[in-house]
Amino acid sequence: MLENGLRFGVDVLRGQKGGLFLDQRDNRARVEAMASGRRVLNLFGYTGGFSVYAARGGARATTTVDVAPGAIAAAARNFQRNGFPADAHACIAADVFAFLRQAVREKRTWDLVISDPPSFAPSRRALPAAVAAYERLHRLCTQVVSPDGLFCAASCSSHVDEATFLRTVSDGVHAAGRQFSLREVHGAGPDHPVAAFFPEGRYLKFAVGTVKLRG
Repeated sequence: MLENGLRFGVDVLRGQKGGLFLDQRDNRARVEAMASGRRVLNLFGYTGGFSVYAARGGARATTTVDVAPGAIAAAARNFQRNGFPADAHACIAADVFAFLRQAVREKRTWDLVISDPPSFAPSRRALPAAVAAYERLHRLCTQVVSPDGLFCAASCSSHVDEATFLRTVSDGVHAAGRQFSLREVHGAGPDHPVAAFFPEGRYLKFAVGTVKLRG
C-alpha cells in the first residue's frame, strides 16, 4: 500500500491491523519532520513505520526494535521497498526492555527515541500494573536519549487517560535523573473520530518533548 508516498507491505490475513497502524499515520509524518540529521531509535517498532518515515525525513540512521522476528523482517522489506540502504537502518528482533537495559549499560544514546508499545492495560483492573510498566519504560527510554534530544512517548491503552499517561512520562524521566519539556500531545488521525459519549475512544496518546540532563 501507499501512505503519504511511502510503500508498505500489508498482510490482511495474518498481520495485526495488516501490518501498519493507520491511527499513527499523522504522527509518523510528525516524526519525519523531526528526523533530519538525527539518529533515531524506534521501540516496539513493529514493521518499521516510524523508522521508514524518519529515513525519508533525512535521519542519519535508524534502529528498529521489536520482539517479533516476523515484524522485524517485514520492517527490513519496507526499507527495501522505499530504496533506503540497509546498512544505515538496523532492524533488531529483541525484547525492548532487555535492549534498553543493555543500551544503558553500554551508554548508547540516540537523538530521537520513539516508544509505541502495545496496550499495557487491556482492562481497568490492569491499570496499576500498566502505570508501573509505563514509568519503568519511560525511565529506560530517557536514559538513552542524547542531551537535548527528543522523546516521543505513545500509549494506545484506552484505560490510561492522557493526564495519567503524561504523569508516567514525567515520573519516569525524573527517576532517570533527567528533565522533560513537553512540546505537544497528539492523538489518532481525524479518520478516528471520538464520540462524546465514549471518551475511551480517545485511546491514542502521542507526547513529544525534549530531554535534558538535570543539573
